[in-house]
Amino acid sequence: MSQNSLTLPTSGTVSGLQMAQATNNALDTLNTLASGASAPGSPEAGQLWHDTTNNLLKIRSLDNTTWVPFLQLNESSYAAAPSNSATGANDRLNRLINGAMMIDQVNEGASYSVPVNNTLTYAVDQWIAACLSTGSASGVTAQRVADAPAGFVNSLKVTVGTGAGSVGAGDFLLLSQPIEANNLGDINFGTANAVPLSLSFWVKSSVAGTFAAALQNAAGSRVLVHKFSIVSTGTWTQITIPNIVGDTGGTWVTSGNAVSMTLFITVATGSTYQQATLDSWVGGTAFGSTSQTNGVLTTTGATFQVAGVQLNSGSFCMPFEKRQFQQELSLCQRYFEKSYDFGTAVGTASSPNGCEYFVAAAAVDGAGIRYKVTKRADPSLTLYSPNSGTSGKAYDSNGSADVTVGGANIGQNGAIGAGSGFTSGHQIQQHWTASARM
Repeated sequence: MSQNSLTLPTSGTVSGLQMAQATNNALDTLNTLASGASAPGSPEAGQLWHDTTNNLLKIRSLDNTTWVPFLQLNESSYAAAPSNSATGANDRLNRLINGAMMIDQVNEGASYSVPVNNTLTYAVDQWIAACLSTGSASGVTAQRVADAPAGFVNSLKVTVGTGAGSVGAGDFLLLSQPIEANNLGDINFGTANAVPLSLSFWVKSSVAGTFAAALQNAAGSRVLVHKFSIVSTGTWTQITIPNIVGDTGGTWVTSGNAVSMTLFITVATGSTYQQATLDSWVGGTAFGSTSQTNGVLTTTGATFQVAGVQLNSGSFCMPFEKRQFQQELSLCQRYFEKSYDFGTAVGTASSPNGCEYFVAAAAVDGAGIRYKVTKRADPSLTLYSPNSGTSGKAYDSNGSADVTVGGANIGQNGAIGAGSGFTSGHQIQQHWTASARM
């Protein structure tokens, strides 16, 4: 195996023997596909490289900027395959939902305040923003924005209004997604057959430094932390973390509708949640490394953005799975669904389009609500007045007034929106949301 230069001498005085040796060295490099533990120097577009560290065969991209893995090699069984990721028509490649940040049913792109007391907030569908700041950070917001790397439209952006004076040991600023066990059962974590995972995403930060991504089980008793660096501020940078070893230990929820694993992208964290052992599964709860940079949380006006997040099974990062819009929306609706039109934020006043309505036959009455998508569990149902946008209310269009309503017989496929004090013969209008988020 060798990684000699493929360029033969074309100037100066070269003996026949030297030319023969240079030719043989170049042929040896070609014959062994530039095998080596690190990338060959001075690569060219279309060049092959056998990455012996990760047991991957890679090809140089046509723009000559990166190595693209396309064959996973098993040196024990002498086999090769594109990946051991699930790629069939009936299986999702990306185990995350809304990785492209397209869906934001609640806010529809509006800025959302992130409490600094560790109150978990769904900033966009499936993505939680959480902050704990004993150092008095304030004005932290999260928002879906139309700023993204090439090939994407949206990103999730966190902005710190007033930076913290300091980051306490237990403080943090996190973006995370909990993953349902039904979507991870085949990775066999907690057994000898645990398979590797690969994580990729794009980040942009106004503060350079060292950040982290972490995977953690539902009990918070097993975690793997990987640190990454952002060198250029205000520039989209792709982070790839291939071949994350599968966890053969620990307790993992492998079936059902509960949380199995949570992905954390760590913007800041204090020493309580920092981990010195990286890229290995260890016991306990952690989000960042001991070299974590916390400047985003301490800098007034600082921003941090993520886009194109993918977690796939297999030893290398697959190209981002770009699902059709309706498919992504349906996946989100398993956890949260609304009656409002897409593009209309929850609680918008004077927005009757799509609302449920019925004609009251008595003072106590109601109407059935049928969801488009079966929910993960019996959801929390919230009703809204289409006229005022007030929660817990419906609108009596004949009486031109809001009336009090609530949910009944709430199940995974539907519910009843009902109330009392109605006037018989009056039309009652109500919007709703059904949340089965984890």
